[in-house]
Amino acid sequence: MVTFREHIRTWVSPRNILASLLPAVVAAGVMVLCDAIDGNGYFAFSHTVRHALLLTGGMTLLFLLLLAVAPYTRLPQKEKRDGDSRDANKVRWYSRHAVLVETGIIFLCWLPWLIALYPANFLGDTLISIGWFTGTVDGAGNFLSDHNPILTVALFGGLAELGKLLHHVGLVFFVFVLVQAVCTCYAFARAVQYVYTEFGLRKVARNLALGFYALCPLFPVWCTYLSKDALFSPLFVLWCVHFVELVRTSGRSMASSREAVVFSLLTIAACLTKKLGIYILLPSIFIALICCAISRGGSDAFEGNVAHDGGVACSGAHGEGKTSGTSRVPVMRNVIISFVASAAVLLVLVPHVLLPILHVRPTERYETYSVQLQQTARYVADHPDDITAEEWSAIDRLLDGSDLSTRWVWYISDPVKYRISEPTDAYSDWLKAYLAEGLRHPLSYVQSYVALESGFGKSDLQIAVQMDSSFMSAYDASDIPDAYMSTGWSLKTGEMAERIYTKLTSLPIVGLAHRCVVYTLVIPGFYVAALLASRRKKAWMWLIAVPFALTELGLWISPISITVLGSRYFLPLLYCGPWLFLLSMAMYASGSPADGESYGDDAPSKSASQASLSAAEA
Repeated sequence: MVTFREHIRTWVSPRNILASLLPAVVAAGVMVLCDAIDGNGYFAFSHTVRHALLLTGGMTLLFLLLLAVAPYTRLPQKEKRDGDSRDANKVRWYSRHAVLVETGIIFLCWLPWLIALYPANFLGDTLISIGWFTGTVDGAGNFLSDHNPILTVALFGGLAELGKLLHHVGLVFFVFVLVQAVCTCYAFARAVQYVYTEFGLRKVARNLALGFYALCPLFPVWCTYLSKDALFSPLFVLWCVHFVELVRTSGRSMASSREAVVFSLLTIAACLTKKLGIYILLPSIFIALICCAISRGGSDAFEGNVAHDGGVACSGAHGEGKTSGTSRVPVMRNVIISFVASAAVLLVLVPHVLLPILHVRPTERYETYSVQLQQTARYVADHPDDITAEEWSAIDRLLDGSDLSTRWVWYISDPVKYRISEPTDAYSDWLKAYLAEGLRHPLSYVQSYVALESGFGKSDLQIAVQMDSSFMSAYDASDIPDAYMSTGWSLKTGEMAERIYTKLTSLPIVGLAHRCVVYTLVIPGFYVAALLASRRKKAWMWLIAVPFALTELGLWISPISITVLGSRYFLPLLYCGPWLFLLSMAMYASGSPADGESYGDDAPSKSASQASLSAAEA
């Protein structure tokens, strides 16, 4: 039995303080730089030292407090959940039943928001996709481009065509919003229930996470958007659940052919809705594949944590029992097949077979250089007299330098890159000029980059949302058909929803949950703090962080971070935020004295783990 004094001594130990301080310093440094960007996109440092100290100290204290609370979110080992004594079939039924009930509760909480914002909301990419598919852009019928994922182009365009056929486009969009909301609710409920079941959390921790998903208006509002980001994010949440189980069991979860098929389908579906997913999901699986192969080859860096970490031993991502005696070959074979099949579809079949057959135009190359093109435009605005004739010729050939300095807008790169006419061979000369100018005036590039991404790191900036799509007309003169817009009663309910949302976000505590940095820096920072402070073997815990780290890296090369157009880029982190926070608490708690084990014990012995696994099989 751990006394209160021992718990306090452990809580303020040098290990916990250092583990909390390191991610706090990094997060605070990013916030300080982003907060220093003024309304013109330039650094304006004021009271920087005090601001940095306050942010660092506040987050360090917050992380320490969360580490102190974390052990009490998990059931002690001696308090076995009732599910431990039930057979595997009852455990699977209970988990699935609970997820369905939780899905229904969350959806009912969201329903007033969904109805109030009838029929749906649209972003520029969505309207362009519909226009390409329906032939309302440049009068080109059935025009298809890989600028947006072809799956989303066909989906949103198909919905618009179906609406025309039924003479009620708005209703068709609204039905899709409802379906999207139900699927998103299921993803949230499944993720929370997984952590609750597998890591032996108390019901109060599970209910708080579910309550946040159900009551925070950010989630239902974003579910009203027809957007590739709103499609990708719930798929990413579900994929992460299966990825965590894959890593946590050293690949044993993939012994089930059904699990391997589901995981592969989730991987393909997620990447087909957002191209960035290819650079997040496939590398994560590849790294996990290598580590699982090493682990099962003799190392127990990943094993020995599995059975101990769950109230219901090894019930799996779908509640299916794991086979402790599963041979290495079938398990690794399924993991390899899943990875190869997903990579073949995403890297070969779709881009080199399907798209050419459908005569889909390839995506523009400038999307890869959004940040660099923005830096070039910033350089032209800042240093027009320090550009050689050769450099200017290269810039003008690619970007049209006649009005480049005036097209530059500090928080968005679209006005710069959308003047490029592709295909073109002007990139190579521009890259040479880009590198040379960056060496002469690196500060201009630094300010340009920080300004472009500052919306993700400003400590006082709330997540931007829109209750209707009329803002798109003011942004880029998007031609939004009247059938897509709110009319009649929905105008009044939309205005009411906006007033309620504004009132909620103005509340002191509630408003904090609507700040972008909570999901881009604070929660990821606490995850790192929990891993650094954990006293267990944690190789698998670090491996779980790979997809989240890649998502974070992808976020900080976005072409915009301000307004709702920028908010959509961090939806995966927003959707995963409460679940990742719960997972961080659970993983740290699994190695604390409150869990019923001494700090000297790193992990249960392999024999104990295997015995627990065998019990689960029986």
